[in-house]
Amino acid sequence: MKRLLILFSMVILTVGRVTAQGIVFHDNTPWADIQKMAEEQNKLIFIDCYTTWCGPCKVLARDVFPQKKVGDYFNPNFICVKYDMEKGDGKMLNERYKEHIPGYPTLLFIDKNGVVKQKMAGFQEADDLIKNAQMAMQGRDLFTLQKEYDGGNRDIHFLVDYMASLEGAFKKDEAKKVAADYLSSHDPQELDRDEVWQAFGKYVTDIHSPAFDHLVNHAGRYGGILKRDRQAINFQIKSACDRELRQLLRIQFDEQGQAMPLSADTTWAEKVIWYLEKTGQAGSDQYRLNLYIHKQLLQGQYDEAWQAVKTGVKARMSGFYSLKVGDYIAYMAPHMRDKKVLKDYIAVMEGFLNRDRSTEYTVYKTLAMLNRRLGNKQLAEQQRATYEEQLAIERKKFEEMFK
Repeated sequence: MKRLLILFSMVILTVGRVTAQGIVFHDNTPWADIQKMAEEQNKLIFIDCYTTWCGPCKVLARDVFPQKKVGDYFNPNFICVKYDMEKGDGKMLNERYKEHIPGYPTLLFIDKNGVVKQKMAGFQEADDLIKNAQMAMQGRDLFTLQKEYDGGNRDIHFLVDYMASLEGAFKKDEAKKVAADYLSSHDPQELDRDEVWQAFGKYVTDIHSPAFDHLVNHAGRYGGILKRDRQAINFQIKSACDRELRQLLRIQFDEQGQAMPLSADTTWAEKVIWYLEKTGQAGSDQYRLNLYIHKQLLQGQYDEAWQAVKTGVKARMSGFYSLKVGDYIAYMAPHMRDKKVLKDYIAVMEGFLNRDRSTEYTVYKTLAMLNRRLGNKQLAEQQRATYEEQLAIERKKFEEMFK
């Protein structure tokens, strides 16, 4: 009777494995045993490299690996195993394959000889996971594709697969380079083709490129007739313009606190703001005000610049926060002799107190500088001490986040 019960249990377990709705993993099984299975069954090994503290690892295990379509493809085609990379054989494999493991989760396809044939990093949707697994099965893995690319293959269908493999492996820099090479050597109208857009569309972020100009001028058509994600396109355009304008309109100081020369390329700044307006982006009014202030500073028109700064502060524009306004004041204050204006600077900066504790320390730094110029040395020293105390607190908070 006992023997029959054991046999019945084995049958139930076997049926459970066959009818499982998702991937059936060997869990931290000795690596030697896994390699032996791969040799005997002539299969690739699929490894889920995880850690117990990794959030995306848990989401993969909960939402993707249990899907039936994932299990239907992986279970018959691979030896599937998962390893905690901080203990046991997982720790050994982490050291052996560290060049292929940029972070967690990392998903590796390894042949029976221990050679990595395909890899993915980060969370993967089910369809992307299956696609990369199919490419590994077909010998169209990342490393094979990379050799073909280095050998000169530039067929668009090949490039679509190559870009997907690079992205899946979290090789962002390589993907950007491939995209830049293609976009710089082809007519921007190529982006109208679905396969080209699929491979390179999201990499059209070089604001100086013909491809970016084309994207701006055709954003409406892309989101309409061509039925592409207009929201994503708008975000892409705005992010690129924001980066460029922050660079063009920023105020910098050297190690001694002296203001460095401002960018004089206001014509290009006008063009970038036009990009925002052309595509109906929010924030163009704020940048126009920033540019006006920038031009006044270049011309030494500090009273006009200050009145415009106060307009931005009064309107609660997002670009007129305490640190930015403090930079404007630090740039203008050395040129200002009128005590009434210096006191006006102080009044505006004091208005930022109790608004945002995380940046309040920057207000005290500016107030200390202004009171020193006004001869209020004791108050300036107190404000400087408060600045340093609050800065130390914020630094400690930042360090705690990464412990």
